[in-house]
Amino acid sequence: MIKSFLKNIKLILKQKLVSRKDLDDFFSSNNRNIFPNVEIMPTTLLSGQNQIGEYTYVGYNGIITSSKIGRYCSIANNVSIGIGEHKIKRVSTNSIFYKDPFKTLTEKECTIGHDVWIGSNVVIRRGVTVGNGAIIGANSFINNDVKPFEIVGGSPARFIRMRFSEEQINLVNNSSWWDESLSLAKQKIAQLEQTGLFEKND
Repeated sequence: MIKSFLKNIKLILKQKLVSRKDLDDFFSSNNRNIFPNVEIMPTTLLSGQNQIGEYTYVGYNGIITSSKIGRYCSIANNVSIGIGEHKIKRVSTNSIFYKDPFKTLTEKECTIGHDVWIGSNVVIRRGVTVGNGAIIGANSFINNDVKPFEIVGGSPARFIRMRFSEEQINLVNNSSWWDESLSLAKQKIAQLEQTGLFEKND
């Protein structure tokens, strides 16, 4: 899917449907600077329409387009979020026939909640929502929404188990620790650990 998307970008350039400058603006290495307190590895491609919350880490060789990503997320290497999807009910699926290829390929925003951990080589389809605190196992294909604090994996991904009990989830949600600065988030997490319901940080 990623190779197909990049192949179509090259085709779009060859057919002069967009300029090299337009492409550079779309996948700009400079736009990573607009996200404060976010660490994004240099080989990850970002479209300008993304929103990425503070204290989120994005690994190498990823592609993220038209997505809203929360705070304190951990995104591993080779993760693709919201990459282009072709229209299967049209006469041809080739993007050369689209009036606005990038807009058509990348419609439907992806939404990733706070404190989400996404393993290596994960592909998340356009329009998918991943809830707060969810975990997505490596090498997974996500074509449906993932509920908060769910652990999913596989291709296509399936439910594995919940991270926490209902009591634990309520405590974490009520704390909303991910809305805080790093120092205050640490304090709130420490308070949650003092309940004895969670494993403590070393």
